[in-house]
Amino acid sequence: MPESPARQSESETGIVTAIIDNEAIIELSAQQTCESCGARMICMPDERGKRQLRASNPPHAHVGNLVAVTEKSNFLLTVSFFQYGVPLIFFFLFILTFYLTGTTLWSWPKELVWFIGGLAGIFCGALVSRFFLERLATSGSSFFEITEILN
Repeated sequence: MPESPARQSESETGIVTAIIDNEAIIELSAQQTCESCGARMICMPDERGKRQLRASNPPHAHVGNLVAVTEKSNFLLTVSFFQYGVPLIFFFLFILTFYLTGTTLWSWPKELVWFIGGLAGIFCGALVSRFFLERLATSGSSFFEITEILN
């Protein structure tokens, strides 16, 4: 049975619009999958509707170059963990907390109260995730890198 290759990021192409220190600002074309992408907060469209992101520039691309861009250091995996893992962890923690404290609401069944606690956990986990992801998005770090100059 052949071994499966290691996970690799899909590259996307874009045009370098600016160079700032060792990083490039890259304008990307809109894709159909942009709406469901976990990293859309990093490359949100600007006032002109163009998606731009900051990427490290090891091959030293220049303004106007068409380049291939990929994520670095499993950034999308981190974003996915914050989007899905943290709310799930909070869901279970709140259910466990409601279970261990014996919290009751009127004469409702205890399982329903635990489930309501779990829903509250999802909400709190989503708030925590949003806070950290917004800080990550505004940190000014580049989570992508130019892997190839195409022209």
